[in-house]
Amino acid sequence: MAAKSKEEVVQEYRIESIQEATMRVIGRKGMAAATMQEIADEAGVAKGTIYLYFRDREELVEKTFESAILRLMDRVDAALDQEIGIDAKIRAVMAAHVGFFGENREFFRLYLSLRMPEGPATRQRRQKQHCQPHYRVRAEKFAKALEDAMDRGEVRRGDAYKLALFIIEGSTAIILERLNEDAPPSEEVDLDLITGLILDGIRKRS
Repeated sequence: MAAKSKEEVVQEYRIESIQEATMRVIGRKGMAAATMQEIADEAGVAKGTIYLYFRDREELVEKTFESAILRLMDRVDAALDQEIGIDAKIRAVMAAHVGFFGENREFFRLYLSLRMPEGPATRQRRQKQHCQPHYRVRAEKFAKALEDAMDRGEVRRGDAYKLALFIIEGSTAIILERLNEDAPPSEEVDLDLITGLILDGIRKRS
């Protein structure tokens, strides 16, 4: 692989800085209230500098989301790809979610904003089109792991995709509560709660 030029390194650094600033501003003010000027101020650059790398505010938000969600999906994929039982796999997936959003608190608000977008109808449609495919891919891969566990007789048979959605959304609620708490319990405590309740509900009865 060819070494990156100084210009490429500077460009990557600026883009990363702008995207991190975008998440911080959205984390404080919400999607609708975050302006390009505030993001530029947060990043320590002129507003015009942002337009060197992003066509408009929507593209900036979308690219910022894309960069972060791919990192989350890498963690979730690593958990799902482990050759372990469904009990341990569900815990690993939940740990990937809880750990990632704990380390990237600002991104969680961006994530929720794109899942449930604000503003004009055209912006809502564009944001949903950008976010939903990523969400569906994660849910479908999780559903496949649950289907395999059903085939092995580890859990009760049912609609694997809806079960995957239920588990993902349940973890989202716990993450939101953790981020709102001044002194949340350890991740292990909440992971025990989430996985315990899930597994007690879906484990195959003798």
